[in-house]
Amino acid sequence: MPISVALAWIASGALALFGSWIVILNYLEFVNSFRHGWHHSLIPLLGGVGLAAAIVPSPLPRVARFAWVPLVIDLGCLYTLIAFLYVVVVQQSLRK
Repeated sequence: MPISVALAWIASGALALFGSWIVILNYLEFVNSFRHGWHHSLIPLLGGVGLAAAIVPSPLPRVARFAWVPLVIDLGCLYTLIAFLYVVVVQQSLRK
């Protein structure tokens, strides 16, 4: 195995572990907020971007086109996207 392929696997694996850890923490915080009534803020964009960054250097063929999926799966990214769309669409339409 060439060194460049090995480095791509190592970088992809490290970013995937980091991004997955943040995504799991976001889901655990979401579940705990319903179970115990505690409120903790989610980590926006970090888990989804970490997983998306893990997909891009992956040596597997044709995987990079699915780099958008972690941004939708991560609750922190999903809430940020919904809030962004709310501000852009609803708030801008109310100004007119």
